[in-house]
Amino acid sequence: MDYRAIVLIISFLCAFVSRVSFAQEAVAELKGQEKDFQEVLTEEASVSGRVVAGVLSSNARAAQALSLVSSPAREGEDVCVRVISRDGLYWSENTFRWPSGSKADTVRLQDLSKYDLSRYAGTDLSVLGYEGDCSEAHSGPVLIAVRGDNPRLPDSLDIFVNSGRSDTFAVITSPDIATRTIACRLIREGRRTGYDTICTLPIANTGTGSLAIRIMRRRFDRMMPPTELVVRLPERMGR
Repeated sequence: MDYRAIVLIISFLCAFVSRVSFAQEAVAELKGQEKDFQEVLTEEASVSGRVVAGVLSSNARAAQALSLVSSPAREGEDVCVRVISRDGLYWSENTFRWPSGSKADTVRLQDLSKYDLSRYAGTDLSVLGYEGDCSEAHSGPVLIAVRGDNPRLPDSLDIFVNSGRSDTFAVITSPDIATRTIACRLIREGRRTGYDTICTLPIANTGTGSLAIRIMRRRFDRMMPPTELVVRLPERMGR
């Protein structure tokens, strides 16, 4: 092998490593100044008024790092991220700016919390990341959140719900699959002020694009108003 071939191989490897490192280090930074980061840890829990508290990749584990799964259907640069603990004592809401030109499967959120979020077990902390600025939009298409540094694309997701002491079901629809209704499970242990129910939905065979979900709640044989959301699905190519 001559000198020029060796130089070309080394150049290729350096460029490849650089691209991989960039993808792994993709970070969504806080929109605004770091001193404006909004979070509260209190001794008095307040009941959340939202039916859907969070959408995360299943089998979440305790970790400080929070990320969002990228999607080819994502639109816009701003992402509003709301975080709430199951006991309702921790809460944060902030707008992050999606990294321009990122091709990473997951994008890590800039960690500005002064609290140890890793002390919350996998299902004890919910994350709701939706497209838009928190100050301008109260809801929007949702990006799947991930706790910890797990680059693997999720095969299922957990939706954290405030059931209002009702029986809860999730109805999922997608152009690539038949409509399905899935029963959600009640969290029976510990304090459940932030949310009290988890709906686990398989997404491995739902294609790419967006998934329409309708949360149905029934209490004393009476149906409560449904809550609808759109979840952006990850790119499945190359798996």
